[in-house]
Amino acid sequence: MELFFSEHAYNKLLNKVGLKTEGVSGQLKSVFVALAICWLPLAIFTLILQNFWTGNLATSFISSFDTQARLLITLPILIFSERIVNVKLGKLLSQFVSSGLIRKEDIGHFKQIIGKQVNFMKSRWVDFVIFLLCYFQVFLILFYTKENTHLFIWELSDDHESLNIAGLWSTLISKPFVLYLVYSWMLRIVFWGVILFKISRLKLNLFPPHPDLVGGLGFLPYGIRYFSPVALAFSAIVAGKMAEFVLIEGSHVLDFKFIGIGYFIFITALFVFPMLFFVEKLTDAREQSIFENNDYANGIFRELQSKVALKGFNQVNAEDMESPQFSTVCDMSGVFGNVLNMQTLPFTLKDLLPLWGMTALPFVFVVFLEFPIIEVLKTVISMLV
Repeated sequence: MELFFSEHAYNKLLNKVGLKTEGVSGQLKSVFVALAICWLPLAIFTLILQNFWTGNLATSFISSFDTQARLLITLPILIFSERIVNVKLGKLLSQFVSSGLIRKEDIGHFKQIIGKQVNFMKSRWVDFVIFLLCYFQVFLILFYTKENTHLFIWELSDDHESLNIAGLWSTLISKPFVLYLVYSWMLRIVFWGVILFKISRLKLNLFPPHPDLVGGLGFLPYGIRYFSPVALAFSAIVAGKMAEFVLIEGSHVLDFKFIGIGYFIFITALFVFPMLFFVEKLTDAREQSIFENNDYANGIFRELQSKVALKGFNQVNAEDMESPQFSTVCDMSGVFGNVLNMQTLPFTLKDLLPLWGMTALPFVFVVFLEFPIIEVLKTVISMLV
């Protein structure tokens, strides 16, 4: 279970032409080829058309924050994260079996759950539908923005009535390529949630006294951290578009506060919601274990009381501290304490911080567009002094 999902169509194509994508060097090659296909032609075309840099932020290719964020940030991250995230998710799923959480009689069903989702992702029809969706969105956006040509003026011919060669390449190649990667990852995230949902429906061997305080599921929140680079890639697209509205439209950062809040809620729910499928199982396991351990603890204390009940305050000595009964009570208290402190949520705030940090990072630069860092620092210093 080394690879969770099969590689997307781009990597498959590179492998067919003899360019191996395994390892760090292979992933770097994949990124460089993608940039050579999506970004480099646009740079060459705009240099020829003399709008690579016109001296005006609103009319230059290189100052199109939306385009640069998609091609120079989102695209490399999504490609480079391909194998890294796949391998880590595969190891995370393997942990369900190696830790004993999956009963032996359910291992076959467990593998079937994963295999069904993986096989669906391998379908050529999935890639075909994603490509159709990408081109539909590109042309829909093009139609929507035709009345606001100043937002992509570097893509237009001199009469502003049609796309120039750079605009055609961007519309037919670059934008659909990035969208394909985005939708492929979105689909994987959805199927990751489906897999976790189906696993949560199995009769799991949860261990309420486990020191991770989540019944042995302490490894599961790492899945949120593994997807953090993907959240960064998504945020770069949104932040790039916001930056253009700030610089070209004259909008203010605070104009997007509700959009920003909604986006953070969406990203958090996207990666955290699948974890909630285990809440019911954890709640039931905790409740059952409390009753069971409570009965056992009552028996332990009853036996202990029968052995020490005759001892008064002044009769307790150091030997009592070293007695097996005292050790048993201490051990039992530790075990029962873990059960009582067991969480019904398989993640904590600490597990969300990497996700939130990566999600917020691109927006920090948008804020600095309106509030330069020097001014921000001066304000902070003035407040502290």
